[in-house]
Amino acid sequence: MAITLVLTPSPVTAGQMFTATATTVPANPNEPITFVYDAQPPQTVLTNAAGVATASFLATTTGPVVATGPTSGSANTLQTVNAAPNCVVTVTTTPANPTTGQPVTATATVTCNGVAVDGAVVAFSTPTNTVIQVTAGGVGASANLGPLPLGTTPVTATVIAFTGVPPTCLCIGVNSTVSVVVTQAPACLVTLTSSPANPTVGQPVTLTATVTCNGLPVSGATVAFAGPGTPLPASATTNAAGVATTTTTTPLPAGANTFTATVNSVGGTCTCTNVVATTVVTVTAAPTCTVTLTSSPANPTAGQPVTLTATVLCNGAPVVGATVNFAGPGTPLPASTTTNAAGVATTTTTTPLPAGANTFTATVNSVGGTCTCTNVVATTVVTVTAAPTCTVTLTSSPTNPTAGQSVALTATVLCGGAPVQNATVLFSSGNTILGSATTNAAGAALATTTALPAGNNTVTATVIGNGTTCSCVGTFVNATVTVGPSQAFTAQPACYTLNFPPLPWSFAHATLTATGATPGTTVTFHSDGPSGPILCTAVADTFGNASCTANLSIFQLLSGYTATTPVPGGFLTSHGTLLPCIIS
Repeated sequence: MAITLVLTPSPVTAGQMFTATATTVPANPNEPITFVYDAQPPQTVLTNAAGVATASFLATTTGPVVATGPTSGSANTLQTVNAAPNCVVTVTTTPANPTTGQPVTATATVTCNGVAVDGAVVAFSTPTNTVIQVTAGGVGASANLGPLPLGTTPVTATVIAFTGVPPTCLCIGVNSTVSVVVTQAPACLVTLTSSPANPTVGQPVTLTATVTCNGLPVSGATVAFAGPGTPLPASATTNAAGVATTTTTTPLPAGANTFTATVNSVGGTCTCTNVVATTVVTVTAAPTCTVTLTSSPANPTAGQPVTLTATVLCNGAPVVGATVNFAGPGTPLPASTTTNAAGVATTTTTTPLPAGANTFTATVNSVGGTCTCTNVVATTVVTVTAAPTCTVTLTSSPTNPTAGQSVALTATVLCGGAPVQNATVLFSSGNTILGSATTNAAGAALATTTALPAGNNTVTATVIGNGTTCSCVGTFVNATVTVGPSQAFTAQPACYTLNFPPLPWSFAHATLTATGATPGTTVTFHSDGPSGPILCTAVADTFGNASCTANLSIFQLLSGYTATTPVPGGFLTSHGTLLPCIIS
């Protein structure tokens, strides 16, 4: 009986599994065969029907493998164990610091004991993708993994097979993992603004481009400016604040003008090339600045102050705070004033203007705000007429009144020959006020009086109140109104005043008056009736008035008095009352 022992494979690489096959000769089924290798636990296996038993071992060191059966005896074979190859997979990715949106390429290099392995099939895998590439000529396998998500992504390269003749150094299953950190792509921003915000035709416009990367200024960037056919410096370089500016050199047309700012080149790690900003500059028509100059009153007369009013408007809107200089032909006046909220500035002449045409100007010297009205001028001509002549005429009606008769007094007030309406006229005679009235549309004022005594009365009509722009206050006229005697002989009421001391025979005195007597005749005043004691006598004047003062006894105060005067064929008699005088 005997045992044959075969080792497969042999020799073997350390770490590799091998199989020991024992065959009994002749075949002896169910014989327990015990396999022993190195320090590994012995394995006992029953032979099969063909007398064969097998056992597997991990190759560790070179040494004998022994198979022993209780019937067939034993056999041993030397297993040669070679050192295991040093198989290494190296993975790199490019770019080294990718950002979101950037494709990532992974490259795997396979070496065995420091020698590149050609033909290895490498699978590149990420949590969401697997790409298989083959190494070529020892230069490694590369795969485009495309953009990776923000954050950390593991990329693993695993040798899964070989192409062509397998090399003596098998690296199947060997892998390597690298972590790829993807950061947020830089946010490159270009903003474009213009100044002034609301330009008008003819105004230069400054364009300002600001370049930032993740909110930080980008300095040294070349920015190209472009607009619709408008010459301007084509490019500028951003400063430390990331700002580049340019200014138009020719006027922009009215309407919308589109400008762009494009980053052509950038220094530093932040790539902003070809990032573009756009702005629309809306140009409005140049403002229309107007100044109007008016004067008041519209038709002044010589000696009247004149107020000049300048109104400054920009596109129809008031211009506030503009300094306006007024000038006239040698006429002193406040030289300049400032417009108010309504755009109005005023000044008033301080010396009389001469008759004739006087030319005044209002010139805007300075203006606050965006509307420039400097040196805009307005002119007006103030035509001054000669001062009007104020006249008052006075008439009375009837022409020949008698004492006690109502007399109508009419004063007519004219200014430059034109009626003055609403003027107040005072009528008087000496210290006696006869009345007052207001002129009508014809310039006439009417008053009536019965207070004019017989004789020549000087009546005065004086303008004391003015109703129009033509001042006639103080203008007056005198007229003589001749009042004839009354048609009836009349003893006028009289009053007495006590004497001091009041003696019984000379208790009081009174002035007795009779009217209507024949001029030059004697008028006799009697106590009580016409046959009573004579108190006094007087000769009638040319108007038929007669008066005298008489002393009265206490008894004569009680009966009144009687005036008599001779007339052809007899006497005229009139009784008058006699009452105490009221002293106020």
